[in-house]
Amino acid sequence: MGISVNGFARLGTHLVAPIAWILLAPITIVFGDNGGLTWPSLLALAGSALVTLAVGWSSERGSGFRISPHTSPESAAVTVLVFTFGPVMLLGGLLVAWVCWARVKLGEDTFAEAAAGIVLGILVGGLGWIGLIVFLFS
Repeated sequence: MGISVNGFARLGTHLVAPIAWILLAPITIVFGDNGGLTWPSLLALAGSALVTLAVGWSSERGSGFRISPHTSPESAAVTVLVFTFGPVMLLGGLLVAWVCWARVKLGEDTFAEAAAGIVLGILVGGLGWIGLIVFLFS
């Protein structure tokens, strides 16, 4: 008996999304990096998740437009990891794509909400990481 499309979508949105992000912090610690950016990257991971959720919540309260609380921290985390460890971490984008597809497939987010979450995550993850590095090394 195979897994249905909706079952695969539920797996992505209810299991992969929270577990994948939780595993990103240990990945940065275990694999580290040669530039001494492990702890700043952990701070950037945590900070970007909080900022994306706060901006999403504020957007919904202010304008009524909901930014996906699943795709934004995931894409922010992948962005931070790409800056820290290089392009190989772009593979994490596959998890973000799965979560995005799953949220839309199950009707938990519209395409616009999921896409806005990805854009917000990339902006916050990238700008937050760059800001942290500039602050630490200036």
